[in-house]
Amino acid sequence: MEIFIMILLALSFFCIYVLIKFFEYLKKYHALKWKELSFESLFGISQEDFYFYPIRTFKFIPFLFIKDDINDNTVTTYKTVLKLSLLAIIFLLLICAVV
Repeated sequence: MEIFIMILLALSFFCIYVLIKFFEYLKKYHALKWKELSFESLFGISQEDFYFYPIRTFKFIPFLFIKDDINDNTVTTYKTVLKLSLLAIIFLLLICAVV
């Protein structure tokens, strides 16, 4: 059981790391898509002053699961890695719940 929890934590940290890299990539190379997926200023605070990325969750989740959105292989790779990581996290959560 402890091993599953350790793997779950490691996979969660990996998923967070990939998300941060993906957000940075979108911000740098796909500015229009980044503006569509993020808040311009949340609670009156600009994006540069946030400690986290102000993402519109209800726009990001469909973007993550849509197949043909941006014709960029790097974005496709990030999306695939994130989907597989989330699937593995769900699978490990189910194993931990059963055991």
